[in-house]
Amino acid sequence: MSRFEGSLEDRGRLERTGEDQGEEDRRAMEVRRCRGIPLSAVSPKFLHTNSTSHTWPFSAIAELIDNAYDPDVMAKQLWIDWTRIKGIDCLTFQDNGSGMTQRKMYKMLSFGFSDKQKVKRHIPVGVYGNGFKSGSMRLGKDAIVFSKTTESMSVGLLSQTYLETIRAQQVVVPIVTFRRVGQNQAEDVASLQDILRYSLFNTESELFSELRAINATSGSTGTRIIIWNLRRITNGETEFDFNTDRYDIQIKANTCHGHDKYKRQDSTMQTVPESDYSLRAYCSILYLKPRMQIIIRGQKVKTQLISKSLAHIAKDHYRPTFLSNRIRITFGYNTKSKEQYGIMMYHKNRLIKAYERVGCQRKADGRGVGVIGVIECNFLQPTHNKQDFDNTDKYRKTVYNLGLKLEEYWNEIRYKCKKENPTCTIPIEDTTKFPDQTWVQCDKCLKWRRLPDGINYRGLPEQWFCHMNPDPQFRSCKAEEEPEDSDDDQRSYPKPYKRQRRNSKIQKEDKKQQVLAPVLPPSTTPLSDNEVWRPLVDALTAYSSPHSTNPAYTGCSTSRNSMPIISGSTLSATLERVKKKLAMHSAVDACVETDGTAAPPLSLPFLRKQILATTQMNTKTPQRETEWREEVEEDITEYDQEKYWQEEQCEDKEEERVAKATELYLEEAETMEIKANAWEEVQQQQQDQLMELMQTTAQERDTYKEQVHQLQQEVKEIKHRCEYLEVIRRERNELKSRCEQMKRELEHMKRQRVTMMQNSDMTLNLDQGTQNGMEENCRKLRSLRCTIGRLLVTFVPTLDLDQIDFDGDVIDGVLEQVVNEVTSPNDADFI
Repeated sequence: MSRFEGSLEDRGRLERTGEDQGEEDRRAMEVRRCRGIPLSAVSPKFLHTNSTSHTWPFSAIAELIDNAYDPDVMAKQLWIDWTRIKGIDCLTFQDNGSGMTQRKMYKMLSFGFSDKQKVKRHIPVGVYGNGFKSGSMRLGKDAIVFSKTTESMSVGLLSQTYLETIRAQQVVVPIVTFRRVGQNQAEDVASLQDILRYSLFNTESELFSELRAINATSGSTGTRIIIWNLRRITNGETEFDFNTDRYDIQIKANTCHGHDKYKRQDSTMQTVPESDYSLRAYCSILYLKPRMQIIIRGQKVKTQLISKSLAHIAKDHYRPTFLSNRIRITFGYNTKSKEQYGIMMYHKNRLIKAYERVGCQRKADGRGVGVIGVIECNFLQPTHNKQDFDNTDKYRKTVYNLGLKLEEYWNEIRYKCKKENPTCTIPIEDTTKFPDQTWVQCDKCLKWRRLPDGINYRGLPEQWFCHMNPDPQFRSCKAEEEPEDSDDDQRSYPKPYKRQRRNSKIQKEDKKQQVLAPVLPPSTTPLSDNEVWRPLVDALTAYSSPHSTNPAYTGCSTSRNSMPIISGSTLSATLERVKKKLAMHSAVDACVETDGTAAPPLSLPFLRKQILATTQMNTKTPQRETEWREEVEEDITEYDQEKYWQEEQCEDKEEERVAKATELYLEEAETMEIKANAWEEVQQQQQDQLMELMQTTAQERDTYKEQVHQLQQEVKEIKHRCEYLEVIRRERNELKSRCEQMKRELEHMKRQRVTMMQNSDMTLNLDQGTQNGMEENCRKLRSLRCTIGRLLVTFVPTLDLDQIDFDGDVIDGVLEQVVNEVTSPNDADFI
């Protein structure tokens, strides 16, 4: 076999293998196409994979609650219950919303369809169009949906068991629609048969019984969801506890759901928030402002305005650099347990993270204990399971600033309580606290009403209506809902501790400057005791010069070097008073010089006694100290009263000067603080811009890498094509030479045939051996033409060999045409 024939055989084998594989793929699944392009399919295994985003079962239940809460359904009540159907544990969810048509139900059972719109102030929670699928398949393997509108009734099945049984290659969702008169549509017959065969309800009467249950509970419209084959733990029991509280659904103890705080022990139940293991407690804080009643196992959930159920409420604001508006933060103390504290982070009215500890609360020093903060972070992006936020720079900055705000609130409340009751030694977190305000929701109109102070919220009846309101202004359900906050509440709370702390720092600096001002030179370096007292020694030397007529002071006429060195440790209280007097005289001199008059000389006896006191106090004899005090008193008595008056005036002027300087200092400090804050904001903005620039650069770098990778792939593909083109060219040359050889053989055989035809008369006289040779030549010619025909099929795929007579000249003509095309100069067209 030649190389040419081997390459053709290999290529044919590869083509047949590809066709067989494609046939198997086509048999495996029926590919849907759009304009001839295959559409992506969803494998049934994706239902379980998608549900694993919920590591906590309550987050899956919250997805189903959100579907009833969103404005496209607008349900006023939602019933959650546990029941047994044909001996199987089931969870049921039923609302009295607007229901779903067949089209809406198909979108709900499909993936990624979310067209929810805002209605007035009601913002939808759903974003990704994936909540029902991930939530229901997290709770159990099978779910059936009954929904009623004003015109139709629909039943849909989303079941992993059903898909495994029929060995489906794609997610199949049977949906059957009934008219309100009870006749099912003809196009839903196949769906109806599968629902009756693979669900818990095997007859149409059972389906209609569940549809009538919607009428009995929620009115003419609504939706009912039943989930069975619930997820079980290692011991074979369901992960929910239905027996501990007959009016609640709880998570069983020691059940791990992907987080350490869900490993609940009986000994630490008081430190774990009740919302971590109780569905009733979780639903009570699920929404920042609840607009829907939730009934769990026949008993209504006591929803609460979390921002109004705290003690010592204070409102603060946070202005992120990436937003133009301020974000309101509500701080307060938990009135139930001091062990449950942290930040309650909401997104579009929906709880995302509960009791998230920030700042000082993460340290084991007791700061921030019992404090709860409430914030609605609509500027952040939640994760798919709506139990966390994307870990972006915006989220990290928000958490950091929340920690600063929370510690600031904790310091302010402690300062306020200590100021109001200085003798109290009990920490505020250990005291008994009650909510600052009492808000209650009407069971009829679902509006929130604020009750007057003094009403015990624990003594309110189970069902409360607007006509029970003591306030006549809001005693009717027709009255508008009272706003939660007045204009005063919109401002940040006063912060005396922060102001006092800042003023203390300013006063401390002022005192330091006032003390050091008289004795310090213009430089900031403090002086030693010798340097402080040298001006006094110089003055004494001047007065004790030879011009002095008093012989009593001649002995003090010593040089500066002969003065003894006075250590700071030997100065007594008397020395401190001497320093004070010196400071006073310096101030007098400064004031007099400021007024333009000459500074009066200091009293020589006074100066002398100061020096003697400082040099002779080392003896510390009582007699000497008494004599010194008597001399000082005599000098003070003899001191000129006018000088005292001048000193008092100068002191008043000095006080005025200090007061003005303090005011200027405070104004300058406020200006510097404003400038510092502005500089911090500018620096933060520059940092944010730098981060954005770095992210943009990283994205561009990734884009360029991807483009380079694509170019490299294209270069490899071009090289591969060039190699393949070279092989084709070689094969073409071999084919061309082969065709020329066959053409020559054909011409030779034609000449032989003509010769044989011319001598046909002579063939009658040939012997039997010669006739056998001619027949052998004819068979060879026919065999050659058959070979040429199979070769020509490669160039002429439409050539049908079954319709060609190889005894005639038809195949010769076809060969001649092909040879002409092959040998034509336009090789590019052939390639």
